[in-house]
Amino acid sequence: MNSTLKVVARRAAVTVGVVGSLGLGAAAIDAAAQWTAAAAPMQAPPVSAESLAAQLANEQARGADLQSRLQAAIAQTSQLQAALVAANGRIASDGSAAQALRAQVTAAQRKLAALNQQAAAASAALQAAVARQAAASRQTVTAARPTAAPTNTVVTSTAQPTTTHATTGASGAPATGAGGDD
Repeated sequence: MNSTLKVVARRAAVTVGVVGSLGLGAAAIDAAAQWTAAAAPMQAPPVSAESLAAQLANEQARGADLQSRLQAAIAQTSQLQAALVAANGRIASDGSAAQALRAQVTAAQRKLAALNQQAAAASAALQAAVARQAAASRQTVTAARPTAAPTNTVVTSTAQPTTTHATTGASGAPATGAGGDD
């Protein structure tokens, strides 16, 4: 009996210890909760139905404004896209026009080079003719001089008058900007 009494007393002591520990833990948790509640900020006042309705109306108005702005942005984007398509078309047509102009400039440069060659040849021929005429004039002046007495004579060169026509210049070469052969 003694041993059963010891077992019951031991069980009772363990049970009292466990229940006491649980009570002490519950008291500590309650004290911590009260301490935290005292340190916490004040709760916000409850929101009234009227203020919620006003906030809802404000948010709906803001949503409608954003919707109208979105529609305006979509319209502007479509306009910009149309302008971009038109600009791309213009760039393509300008590119083909630029190629045509390059071809015209190349042809004009070739014509200018040919005209410069013709002008250089005509200038050289004119200088040669002037030189021949000057030589012939010197020969006629020396032949016409009397051999007996030297006199002071002034020799003046008489150049042939040149006429300018609508299709040819003074040297007989085609005039710039003139069209066709005569």
